[in-house]
Amino acid sequence: MKPTPYGLVNAAEQVRAADKHKLVVLSRELERAALSDPPPLVVATLQDHRYVTPRTREIYRRLAQAGTHVTLHARGLHGWLDPGVHGIDLTEDDPLVHEWVVVVPSRTRPAVLAATDLDGTSLDDDARSFSYAVSYDPQLVAACAALLT
Repeated sequence: MKPTPYGLVNAAEQVRAADKHKLVVLSRELERAALSDPPPLVVATLQDHRYVTPRTREIYRRLAQAGTHVTLHARGLHGWLDPGVHGIDLTEDDPLVHEWVVVVPSRTRPAVLAATDLDGTSLDDDARSFSYAVSYDPQLVAACAALLT
């Protein structure tokens, strides 16, 4: 089986449990850091197009406008992205459909948030729970970026 960012980070960092709200906060922190010092690349997995909110679209559009190469992975992405934001449409059998990942391989503060959805069948989006880890190890961040590019 092909490795995933969560698999790499899980093997190297302390894993914690979190609800969706906590992961939104962590994702926004990494995205804000990227906006303040745009890196050459940002990649993310968002599981499904329905999680590409207007706020998420705005952040990634602004990164692309700043010259960052932005790639998002999710099911059903076709037609959901702004100019300059590249999308990879995931199939149901791709292990990335279960992962929420934000990779910011910046020169000043590389970071990766990698989570796996523990409630993949939950109908209540806000009640979803995740196992996650964050790493600032430049080599691990680069390895996660390489998996998604």
